[in-house]
Amino acid sequence: MAGADLRSRCGGALFIVMIADPPAPPESLGEILTIVARRATDARLATMMMSGLVGAAIVVLVLGRKGWLGAAALLAIGAYGGWGIADHALARLYATPGSPRGQLLWWMFARFVGGFLAVVASVAALGATLIPALGYWRN
Repeated sequence: MAGADLRSRCGGALFIVMIADPPAPPESLGEILTIVARRATDARLATMMMSGLVGAAIVVLVLGRKGWLGAAALLAIGAYGGWGIADHALARLYATPGSPRGQLLWWMFARFVGGFLAVVASVAALGATLIPALGYWRN
């Protein structure tokens, strides 16, 4: 009876409403960072990359070896921006049929280097803050 009542209200046609399941929440920091980078604009990622790399260079030039913790943190931000730019470029190339293989390989290498630098710089910055705390804890 309910189906007949619905058909009469809709002019005799039966409409089926499909509700999509909400996406699963991200489970790791890597997934969160990937989602954020893929939603960011190219201008925002370029700003992150340039401010991170230039900021790290300035910190090293001004403070020398004493400023490596700040330089590592800024380098991580810059590398993350570079990774996001390479990821956007790869997505555009994957969406274009017949993309040149050389460009795909270059952008894949650039994305790998950006990700590798971001991880190494993040570990260095985190280690620099935690190693002294662990040293005081051991004594």
